[in-house]
Amino acid sequence: MKNFLKRILLFSLILLLSCNFSQRKTNSIKDSIHEKIVVDDIKREYYLYIPKNTSQEKIPLLVMLHGRFGTAKLMLEGYNMNTIADREGFAVVYPNGYNRSWADGRGGTPADKDKIDDVKFLETVIQRIYTNYPIDKSKVFIAGHSNGGFMTQRMLIEKTNLFRAGASVTAYISKNVLEKFSPDKAVSVAFLSGTEDPLVPFEGGFVVDGEEILGADDSVKRWVEWNECKPQPKKKTFDEKQDETKLEIYSYEECKDKVSVRLYKIIGAGHMWPGISQQMPLIDLGKPTEELNASEEIWSFFKSQI
Repeated sequence: MKNFLKRILLFSLILLLSCNFSQRKTNSIKDSIHEKIVVDDIKREYYLYIPKNTSQEKIPLLVMLHGRFGTAKLMLEGYNMNTIADREGFAVVYPNGYNRSWADGRGGTPADKDKIDDVKFLETVIQRIYTNYPIDKSKVFIAGHSNGGFMTQRMLIEKTNLFRAGASVTAYISKNVLEKFSPDKAVSVAFLSGTEDPLVPFEGGFVVDGEEILGADDSVKRWVEWNECKPQPKKKTFDEKQDETKLEIYSYEECKDKVSVRLYKIIGAGHMWPGISQQMPLIDLGKPTEELNASEEIWSFFKSQI
C-alpha cells in the first residue's frame, strides 16, 4: 500500500507539470540567456537573466532552484523574480536539476540515487557566470523551493564561502547533510515555512520520500548556533488578509559578522511558494497564503544583508 501511494504521488506530480501552476506568468523565457554546459560528462543547462538597466559596474547574482518535478522554465516564468531584478539591478540564474530533481543530500531524489554532484554543478555555473558577466562575487545569493530549498541548505552548509545569504521555502536542513558538514563561516539564512505543510512537516521527521529532516525550529536553532547569534529573536505578527493564515516573523539580528537568521512562520499555510496559488492534481498542498509575497520578501532580506 505504501509503494502504491508513492506511485500515485509521483503520477500526480507529473500531472502537475503538464497542467502547470495556477499562477499568472509574469516573466518570459525569451528575455533570458539559455546556456548549456557539461559537468562530469552530463549535459546540464540553465537560464540567466541580466537586468535591463543598471548603473552598477558589477551586480549581485541570485541563484534560484526549482522544486522536485519543477523546471527552471516554470520558476522563471511564474515566480516574478526577473521583474524584481529589473527594478533592483541584480542578475538571476535558474539552473535545471537532473531529472527534475536535485541531489540535496537526503538520498531519496533521482539525482541523489544516481550520485549526481549537484554541488559541483552549481559551483561550476556560478564560476562560469563570474567569468562571462559583470557579477560582484561578494553579493551572491541562493534561494530554493522544496527540493530546491533543501539543495539551498546543502550549498549554504557545504559551500558557505560562495554566498552572502540564502533562503529556503518549505524546506529545512536534512539529517544526512548535518551529519557530514558544517558551514565555514557565518552567513545569513531565512526560512519561509507553512505550519500545515502536508509534504514537508514543519516539526521535522520524515518527508514523503522517506528521508529524515530537521524541522523549522531546529533548523533555525542550528543556524543561530553556527552564526553565534543571541538566542532571543525579535517577533512581528501580521494577519492582514482573509485567507485563514497568519504570519509570524522571528528575526535574529545580533549575530557574528553582522549576519541575520530569520524564520517566516506562516500559521495555517501549506507547501507553496507564499504569494502564489498552486494546485496539484489529486494532492492536497494545504492552504495558500496572501500574508507574504515570497519573491519580494526574499530579495528584501537579501538586500538588507548588502
